[in-house]
Amino acid sequence: MSEAVKKIQELLKLPQKLCNMCGKCCQIATFKSGLSYEQILELIENPESEPLQVEGAKDFLAIFMPCYSHETVKEIEPDFYERVMKQVGKPEMSFFRCKYIGENGGCLIHEDRPTLCRIYPVPHERTMFFPGCGFEKQSIENWNKIQEIVTELKEKQSRISQQINETKNNQTI
Repeated sequence: MSEAVKKIQELLKLPQKLCNMCGKCCQIATFKSGLSYEQILELIENPESEPLQVEGAKDFLAIFMPCYSHETVKEIEPDFYERVMKQVGKPEMSFFRCKYIGENGGCLIHEDRPTLCRIYPVPHERTMFFPGCGFEKQSIENWNKIQEIVTELKEKQSRISQQINETKNNQTI
């Protein structure tokens, strides 16, 4: 099993050389599942929220600020907007912009950027990419490989459970 975990960990890391350095992912971002700014704040304040989700939301808001209307995003990045709305489709969702983008569009804290920025993007079926993003193809391939590994592990677990049950049944006869 540890071999599978190592393989998944490798697949979750995308080579930074794939980045086109366009900065679009920093200039227009969404929070997972298309939550609005208000919903993210509610998630953080809700005592029943998963601690990992709360930390992720706090990390996101430490970097990104809400700033664009749907109309603005639709105007400046129509293809991305279409992708987001097709996948998430929530009219109340918010669009965000990184707080650390300089006037020239570059990152002002690149050498000291937060972990969230360093690991982005993470291969997942809900990860949104701008058209032409250098990470997209590899991310999709890696996510499919991760899904295959998970399926194999579930099948293996099912076979082991079945063998255990058969052994127990044979012992009671």
